[in-house]
Amino acid sequence: MRFFWVASRILLVYLAVPSLSAQDDIYYWVKSHQWDKIENHFQRTSPSRESEVYSLIEFHEKSPNGSKETRFRYLISLVRGVFVSETSPEEVKKILTQTMPFQTTLFRLTYWKLYTEISQRNYLSTEEKILFLSRLNWEEDPICRKAFDELIRLLAIENRWKDILERSNSLSDSVKYYLLTPDSQYRLGKAKLMLGDEKGAIDEWNLCLQRDTIQEYTVQYIAADWGKWKGNSSIHQLPISELTLFFPAINTADKEAIFKSRPELFSTRLQFYQGFKHLTLQLTKLDRTDELYRVLRNNKSFTEIDPGWVGQLGDILYQQNKFHKAIDLVKSFGGKDPGTYRILAASYDRLGEKDLYFENLVHYLGKFPFNLFYQDRLLDSLVIRNNGSINYAPIPQFEKALSEIPNLPVKGRLVYWYLRALQSKGETERLQKELKRYYLLCPGSYYTRVIREEFITQIQKESKPDNPVYNKESLYEYLSYTAGIPEESTGLIGKNLGFAYPKGSYELGIKLSNASSRIQGNRTLLLASDYFKVGEDAMGLSLVHHYSLKEKLSEEEKEEILVGIGDQSKNTYYTAFYTRSLLKRYMIPDDPILLPTQVSMRIYPRPHRDLVKSYADENGISEDMVYALMRQESFFKETATSRSNARGLMQIMPATGKELAQRMGVKDYSLYTPNISIRLGTKFLAYLLKSNENQLRWASIAYNGGPGNLRKWKKQVYNGDFNHFLEDLPVKESRDYCRIVVSNYYAYDILKKYHKL
Repeated sequence: MRFFWVASRILLVYLAVPSLSAQDDIYYWVKSHQWDKIENHFQRTSPSRESEVYSLIEFHEKSPNGSKETRFRYLISLVRGVFVSETSPEEVKKILTQTMPFQTTLFRLTYWKLYTEISQRNYLSTEEKILFLSRLNWEEDPICRKAFDELIRLLAIENRWKDILERSNSLSDSVKYYLLTPDSQYRLGKAKLMLGDEKGAIDEWNLCLQRDTIQEYTVQYIAADWGKWKGNSSIHQLPISELTLFFPAINTADKEAIFKSRPELFSTRLQFYQGFKHLTLQLTKLDRTDELYRVLRNNKSFTEIDPGWVGQLGDILYQQNKFHKAIDLVKSFGGKDPGTYRILAASYDRLGEKDLYFENLVHYLGKFPFNLFYQDRLLDSLVIRNNGSINYAPIPQFEKALSEIPNLPVKGRLVYWYLRALQSKGETERLQKELKRYYLLCPGSYYTRVIREEFITQIQKESKPDNPVYNKESLYEYLSYTAGIPEESTGLIGKNLGFAYPKGSYELGIKLSNASSRIQGNRTLLLASDYFKVGEDAMGLSLVHHYSLKEKLSEEEKEEILVGIGDQSKNTYYTAFYTRSLLKRYMIPDDPILLPTQVSMRIYPRPHRDLVKSYADENGISEDMVYALMRQESFFKETATSRSNARGLMQIMPATGKELAQRMGVKDYSLYTPNISIRLGTKFLAYLLKSNENQLRWASIAYNGGPGNLRKWKKQVYNGDFNHFLEDLPVKESRDYCRIVVSNYYAYDILKKYHKL
């Protein structure tokens, strides 16, 4: 039997190296579900390292060619440190007496997976399970948290209260803070109670009830034990601040009784934010707005901690059709965050207050312009359609919206309809002036090319600027002339456009480039990166969240770290997703012409390029089209699953995948495997392109809504002008989908031709 514990020590060093080899790296295969590569690799060689054994564990769990028994055998082998041929209870129980190795990330992951499996098979008694879990080293690690939580649960089942107390007390403060989940903390409090430490139990439960991650069932457990110990009515007599922590476990009738018997509840300054949230939530649901206002006024510091909470309360009133109350609540306590204006706009709309609706809708989009639903609602109020005719709101209303909403790509539709309104109203001189600067208003938008296409005659009445890089004004005038189309913008190709980068974008590019170095030397973040490397994203995210809370980082700093971890672990989804999120936070347009390459290459990456190029060439289509679709479908997350059960990078429905696989002779496949997803998705896209004049805009609608629906929609609303057709398309999802996919395609084409990326 071959030993590979020594390899685990090598692995620890290996995991810390940021520049992993490209697509042949075994961690990358595991993370990205490339089971075909793992299978082919081990047809030629046998596993000799811990990482290789772990890859086979994952293969046999998630690959269509996997074997449950073989997986179980590899689980035992990795934990035992030797390859085993049996999977008997006796073989498993040897773990209870063997010397434990150095506990790497992969070892702990495997140890927990093995525990789950042997629990399902009933291989160990409760006492043996306790011994099994106790052999882990307790650290600030997500697996340790799961294992410790399970250990405390088992000890509680066995009424081993002293053991619970001793094991908890043996932890250092930082490790204890991390490992104790609300459930474990509840059981620790119960252990203290059972051992006669009444005050200790109360203190522990109070701390537990204050945690924002506590579940309602845990509150009910604490309430039930409290009631058995002190009497069922004792909770109602608690001090006000403690009482509010128990609200999720108190029924509606009892809450009403408490409100009547303890009016001081509404005038007391509460100690605990969690109790404040429980109380204000119940008062809102029960429509006791007078008392709600008193609580909010007396706890102003809590309302200021999170203005969004008042917005959530306003949403409840709105959903109850109490529009006046929703308006009054958010105007009184909501501050100036986006949620306040959203609720005001929605409520005024339902009340028929058109002017106030429009005013607050514009305020909302000024602070959060990325909500496409409300962008469409804004256009519905400015462009009134009636039986095929179009009426426009007064131009000053368009201008008010244009002045408040930041100059971002998402503003493009508003700019487009503004120009159409000017044309419709005969504002020829104003239209000509705006056509010289429209690119400034919506840089990088899908609509920049729509505008150029529709107004090309007016645009070409003016001459193209001779020196587009003279200053920003000349550059935007040039881009308004060419819409940034590479073939039309030869005066920009190869030029340094850094002078026109949006404010903060260059600094962001530097931060993102340096983000990986922040991870080095930090044990928590390195551990998070280890989890991301093998696709255990939830565990990695929990560690980053824990670190951010402990270090009191801003959301921006937290997202910069996640970009760095995405870079280091080759997790393209996290790199791209959080780079985009940071751009939104800073209101920086994601226009690849006017972004530092450190930023643009992260939001428009090219993962699995060998596969994409191969299947794009095989089907005679551009790889940029494949990436444009992939970015919108999954944002490069190999394991993405939609609400409708579409799967993988190209989000293929199982039924569609089955039909395509049969036609192509593909057997024993998984739609999460990049090779399969890209192969089938590219084939389907090529078919749709061929069926639609090789135009991505038509093919994208068919990919999203189905070829049959596209044919139906064309019969209903197409009159020879695609741009007008898309505006009239009756399904919002397909409208937005087409715009985004085509915009992605333009971005990839620009990166290739402007920046050679």
